[in-house]
This record gives sequence, C-alpha cells and structure tokens, in this order.
Amino acid sequence: MDGRRQGVPAQARKTMTPSLYGAVKNRANEALVESLDYCKWALQSVSRSFALTIPLVEDALLAPIMVGYLEARILDTFEDDIGKRHVSLEERVRAMNAIMEILERPDSEMADRKAQELASQADEWVRDEHYRGLVKNFDKVLTVHRSLDKRTKASMVKWMHEMNAGMQKYLQQPVYSFEDLNEYCYFVAGTPSGFLTELIRTRAKRITPEDSQTLHDNERDFGLFLQKVNIIRDFREDILQNEKIFWPGYLFDKHSLEPQELLDPGNEDEAMQMLDAMVDNATEHVTPVHDYLTAVPDEYAGFRQGAAINFAMGVATLAEVRGNRQLFYGMPVKISHDTRDSILADPLGFVAS
Repeated sequence: MDGRRQGVPAQARKTMTPSLYGAVKNRANEALVESLDYCKWALQSVSRSFALTIPLVEDALLAPIMVGYLEARILDTFEDDIGKRHVSLEERVRAMNAIMEILERPDSEMADRKAQELASQADEWVRDEHYRGLVKNFDKVLTVHRSLDKRTKASMVKWMHEMNAGMQKYLQQPVYSFEDLNEYCYFVAGTPSGFLTELIRTRAKRITPEDSQTLHDNERDFGLFLQKVNIIRDFREDILQNEKIFWPGYLFDKHSLEPQELLDPGNEDEAMQMLDAMVDNATEHVTPVHDYLTAVPDEYAGFRQGAAINFAMGVATLAEVRGNRQLFYGMPVKISHDTRDSILADPLGFVAS
C-alpha cells in the first residue's frame, strides 16, 4: 500500500481523522475507513453549507448524516442535475428506481452490479464534476451504508422512498402554485429533515416530550426554508444553465411573462413583485425553524450549532435578495464577510437581532 486513498485528494486527507464516527458498527477494516474518509470529503465537495458545519456534528450522528445526505444527493443528481446529453424521463426514472433497489438490498450482488452500472453512466450523463465524482464513487457510500445499524438503515430507506416518489411526481408536472412549491420542497429537502429529526428523537437520551413534539411539528419547515432560499437565490442560474424554474407558474401567468423575461430590465417592476412574493413565502418558515432548533437537546449541541449556521445564512441571504434587482441581472448576491462572521459567532442570536 502506498498510503493514498482513492478518490480523496491528498490535501483533503490531511484534515481527516480515522474515526469510525459513532453510529457505524466497529468493523475497523481498511475499506470502511477509506469509504468513511471519502464520504466526509465528498460531503464538503458537493455541499457549500456542509463545508462549514459538518465538523461541528457529533460522532453519533455524523455517519448517518453523511450517508443520508450523499444518497439523497445521488438521487437528486439523476432527477435534477443531468445535462451532458439529453436524458429521457424514462432513463431518469429507471436510474432513480435503481438507486432505491440498491438501498433496499445493499448487501446483494444486485446492489453492487447496479451501483457499478450507474457509475459507468456518470461520465455521459452528469454535467457537474462534483456530482459526477460522487456517482462514480457510489460503492464507497454504499460501504458505509452497509455498516450502519439496522434501525438507521430502515429509517433512511423509508424517507428516501418518499423523496423518490415526490421527485418523480415533479419530473412529470410543473410547480404551479405555492402549495406545489411547498410539496416539491418537502420531497427534496423536507424528507432529509424528517430523517434527521427521527435520528435525534430516537437517539436522544435527554429530551423532554415537549421538545420532541416541537421537533416533529417543525421538521418540514427546516428543509422547506433552506430549499426555498436556494430556489430564490439561484433563479438566474437555473434559467440560464439548467433551463428550469421552480418559482410557481401562476406568478408568471399573473404578469403574462415567461420566466426568462424576468432577466430583461424592461420587466423589472414585475420581477421585483414576484421576488417579494417569493421572499414573503420563504419567510413564513423562519419562526418554526427557530423553534425547531431551540428544541434540539444539548447532547446534540454540535448538530444544533451547525444547523443554526445554515439557517442564519439563509435568513441573511433573504435579507440580501429582497428588493435586489441584481438577482436577475448577473451580479452574484452574497452576504458580507462581517455578516458571515456574526453568524458563525452566534447564529441564533443573529436571527433574533
């Protein structure tokens, strides 16, 4: 052995620890350690928000969160981020269902074979290099998945089934109303929140019935809020690069415009009205998400801190995009370094202020 770990750049390996991350069974073999290291690196590669917050998460939650997120990301890649060539609806659905078959029977020869088939298609199907690399290393994610305890795997697959069904629904119909937007965001982001909440509620040793109920009541809002912030912020990119839109169609019908026409400065008044409607809708989730985070028990204070940072970044992003015409005309909308520093120091305090 030359000491290198396939798929993980040397610079990234320097920051990793060989821990088996709490929830993983104690099978200290080299393949599992390599796969865990890859998952930690990949998570930070495919998610801007997790790059900041994943080091804060407790060991007991880290492996399920990593694997759950990466498997959801692979599923979402075949639903949302395919673009190197035209991929038919039938091909997408077949790939998404294959992922679920793999997760239902992760120890089977079928799982290995289908994971290899998906990996072999990645170069042709997947445009984004980070997502492409993740699909090509599905076998490493699957190695960690196999090592999780039975209860965690069952919960993960349950929520992934709901995500898959919902994603396929919105592959075949547009988001037209705000009710559709809520449902779409639930399927793609609320289901991971449901999985995380189930982990916390079932594993926590010191959680009150009231806090457990608060987590349950508000778990959807956490995912919906973060997804809506992304949908608002990425409007121009989604139009120009991905040729798709998740802003409710009725808004465009109301103003007799096509989505791409919002990029025309001649339609600025209509664009700003629609932006206000989107920001107002996302803001409805702020109080429930705050309640959710304050109900996370102290034994998972690291997870709470990381999630609160993502939440506060979302709140700050909404403040930046509201009334900001540059969302449509090409200048990236970013929060300031001072705001970022304030969030990292006290995320929930930032939101309260």
